[in-house]
Amino acid sequence: MKAAFLLSPKKIAINQTDASRPGADEISIQPIRAGICGSDVSLFLGHRAPPAYPLLLGHELVGRVTAVGEGVTQFAVGQRVIVEPNYSCGTCTFCRTGRSNICPNKKSIGVNIPGCFAESFVAPAEFTYPVPDGISDDDAATVEPLAVSLHALWQSGAQLGDTVAVLGCGATGLLLIQAAVAQGIRVIAHDKFADKLEMAYKLGAVIEDRPDRFPETCQVSNVTTVFECAGVTPTVELALSAAPRGSQIVLVGLANSPASFVPLRLVREGLRVSGSIIYNHPSDFTRAIALVANGTLKPSRIVTDMLPFAEISRALEMASSGQSGKVLLKM
Repeated sequence: MKAAFLLSPKKIAINQTDASRPGADEISIQPIRAGICGSDVSLFLGHRAPPAYPLLLGHELVGRVTAVGEGVTQFAVGQRVIVEPNYSCGTCTFCRTGRSNICPNKKSIGVNIPGCFAESFVAPAEFTYPVPDGISDDDAATVEPLAVSLHALWQSGAQLGDTVAVLGCGATGLLLIQAAVAQGIRVIAHDKFADKLEMAYKLGAVIEDRPDRFPETCQVSNVTTVFECAGVTPTVELALSAAPRGSQIVLVGLANSPASFVPLRLVREGLRVSGSIIYNHPSDFTRAIALVANGTLKPSRIVTDMLPFAEISRALEMASSGQSGKVLLKM
């Protein structure tokens, strides 16, 4: 099969390699669509070091079952499926208490095990889900990032009638906006790119005409939660400074540089800071699929670019620019 390997930062090569056969409780999948995530971009740019080179990237996909391993009875050849790409262990304290998203033993495809930017991919049946007929390929391919956004929204406790702010209108931020608006939550969006703010507006967000007034807008609007989705230190600091008295800050982006804040303000004004990463298995994925299947959410609305698999290098460059929504590969 053909597979796209990251050989070094910014260097991708599509090479021939042996296709894996499904073992017990596994299935083989031929990808139809694959999405490019911010973590793919971090690895591609060299901002995050992989366990080793070459690395087979990719973890957002919809595909068709091509073979099933021993013990797999719930899937049939030709069936469309999506994969939950973070394999929690199921036995640690966190998994047993409903917090599998922070399982210390989890394995992530495209990071520490081979990814799905290839013509064939093997996944555990436990982490694979059938795609209802009413869900398009593009929607199915964006269920995984939708689950990330939904987990952050549900964790926050934001509800009908609340006003929240979203800092960073990349895929995660845009999907969070769509989900929040669908729940009757007013959303104020902030981003440095006009095109992304336009997408946020079309999804139902309120856009501040003067971005420099964002902190003031949060105060006046009685924002209950600020979601930091950009994953860079300046927006983390902006989220911490803009959050009104009594509100909470949910860090969804993956900023890895120190950020400054005044602890006294957090204490005196009753601010709460929490982190939200990926999703819980299997509840969040199941709920995300149901919301797409019943028409409540359409995650493919954030797709801005579709490129053939052969142009994966260009697709990664586009995603790296920060100006696209979701970039998909037609496999």
